Amino acid sequence: MTDVSFKPSSTAPVTSPHGELVTDLAQESLSRAATALRTLSFRSLPYHPSLSGPLPDRIVYFPVDFAPRSPQTRLDLMSHRYVFPGGLVQANGQTPPWRLVPPSEEWAEALHGFSWLRHFESNRDQNAKDHIHWLMSTWLKECGQWHSIGWRPPVLARRLISWFMHSKLILREADLVWRSMVLRSLVHQARYLFRAAKWASCEGEGKIVVATGLSFSGLCLPDGAHRLERGLAMLIRELDRQILPDGGHISRDPSVQLAILLDIVSLKDALVEQNYPVPDNLQDMIGRMAPMLRFFRMGDGRLALFNGSAEEDGGAIESILSRPDTRAKTYSQAPYSGYQRIKAGRTCLIMDTGRAPRRGFSRHAHAGCLSFEMSVGRHRLIVNCGAAVLQGEAWKNAARATAAHSTITLADKSSATMIKHPFIAGLLGPRIAAGPEKVTCLREENEEGIWLLGSHDGYQQRFGLLHERRLYVRSNGEDVRGEDSLHPPSQTGALAPKRVRRAAGHKGTAIPFTLRFHLHPEVKASLARDASRVLLLLPNGDGWRFQTNQPGISLEESVYLGKGDVGRRSFQITVPGITGVGEPCAIKWALRRLSGSPEAGRL
Repeated sequence: MTDVSFKPSSTAPVTSPHGELVTDLAQESLSRAATALRTLSFRSLPYHPSLSGPLPDRIVYFPVDFAPRSPQTRLDLMSHRYVFPGGLVQANGQTPPWRLVPPSEEWAEALHGFSWLRHFESNRDQNAKDHIHWLMSTWLKECGQWHSIGWRPPVLARRLISWFMHSKLILREADLVWRSMVLRSLVHQARYLFRAAKWASCEGEGKIVVATGLSFSGLCLPDGAHRLERGLAMLIRELDRQILPDGGHISRDPSVQLAILLDIVSLKDALVEQNYPVPDNLQDMIGRMAPMLRFFRMGDGRLALFNGSAEEDGGAIESILSRPDTRAKTYSQAPYSGYQRIKAGRTCLIMDTGRAPRRGFSRHAHAGCLSFEMSVGRHRLIVNCGAAVLQGEAWKNAARATAAHSTITLADKSSATMIKHPFIAGLLGPRIAAGPEKVTCLREENEEGIWLLGSHDGYQQRFGLLHERRLYVRSNGEDVRGEDSLHPPSQTGALAPKRVRRAAGHKGTAIPFTLRFHLHPEVKASLARDASRVLLLLPNGDGWRFQTNQPGISLEESVYLGKGDVGRRSFQITVPGITGVGEPCAIKWALRRLSGSPEAGRL
């Protein structure tokens, strides 16, 4: 076997989470104090005239937006129904959304980012045109000088990108006054971003968005060479810092992978169209990130659900991966990103074999170490629950818990814990406070099939146990076997029973566990009368049988959030059990396709 254990990139050194927390609290406190002082200056009346200067007479280039369009989202917006990450608000027809009380900052950022403009792009209806004009004019009047959320560098940058990409829509049949208002606002925002980019306190994808927006403002407006130069330098620096050697983003979120690629591919095309040299590093990053995006695709062409991702639109993914510069073949191992992929026959299986991202990159990460997803053909079979995009904090926390993933849970606790203290979470965000530190994975392949052996120590400190998962997939993809074991680490032994009792919150040294397999909503499941097996039926009629050596399996309700909406009712196979301190146990299970079996028809 070859050791493919997770290797952190040079930009993410392994340090104590406690030490990181103290350092980041100090840095964030200083950063917020500095930002507050700058905000007092920026929102003052004398500041805005400083953004004045020569006004552009045109938009030089109209970038391409590869993101998908949704007719339903357009209808929602025209009905004053604002559905964005972080919540849903229904308003009356006279109140512009900028006056509404946002259900969350995330919702307000999405609103002021204007990415939703793309949903109007393919519509030529006069009512749609009037609605866009109303939204734009009210924003210019009420937020065009300043807004505490709308003028944050990442939000402003996203708005600039959206306005440039859809400026033909905004300026369609525009008179001279309206055209001048929009161009004046664009150049003022671009000049502000040029000054604010260097102190932007955002982390992760937000800094890449700032750099991309600054670059677009240099390409799309006249006299923007200085902005383009600074934006590209910042973009290359952030990509070098955030993209791991195997092409994955440091957040380990497949949706972030797609979002960054959509932006930088559009930027590269703009550079080519404007006869501006494409930095070698930018092209190299696109070539490195595209195979990793392909890595995350399940059989239906959409993304696997790990660390905050959604399925995303298959058309947008295909539009990126079908390009000549992104057609590199995917691979089966991503040791730096911490994932393994198995493709055997029509079966595709992806397993999380990595540590949680460090510091601010873990704000959306999940406690799903060693969980896996599985699809057969174009149908998903075993899934994780996904991310609660529209719901409140309680839903988000539940979706991030280990129990929302297809793996094992001890004493109803997660393998990673999130920051819960209101003050600390308010400063640093709901990042992961502690989780698995040592995650290993071994892989072996031959003509017979593929074997994976993964382990993590996320439960060691609380329960003195390691979780080890073995997976085997036959080469034809119709036989998947697994073994989940719990055992004390050989080098340290189990923790004291007293400590374990206190952590587990129950009497005695027995530790209950539950092994979960969440099913996609389209999978029909039937539990055998003797509770020894579960029969599963895919929409295309394929039958599968789940069996385990552990008694007492059951079917329980679950929820599927992979579409990024309010969720769909689904089921999960649960395998309960009890282990003891220092007592190893193993649960064997198997998923086998019932080729031509009459059992499939009796589901």
